[in-house]
Amino acid sequence: MKRNRYPQFLATITIFLLSMLSCRPVFAIGWEELIILLVITVFLLGPVLLKVYRTFDRIRKADNSEEKKKK
Repeated sequence: MKRNRYPQFLATITIFLLSMLSCRPVFAIGWEELIILLVITVFLLGPVLLKVYRTFDRIRKADNSEEKKKK
């Protein structure tokens, strides 16, 4: 006799999802924490992004000058 395991699988998934939702942490972030996080991000990523921008700008200018020489 063949058993249908679909209801058992569905019940297992439902229990798993409900347990995950019940243990979900709640983060309460105010404006002060958000500003501090933004300032830290700018200080950490700002110099790297500026260096990447300058490198791409220098490459773009070099490509433009080569195109002007070809004309």
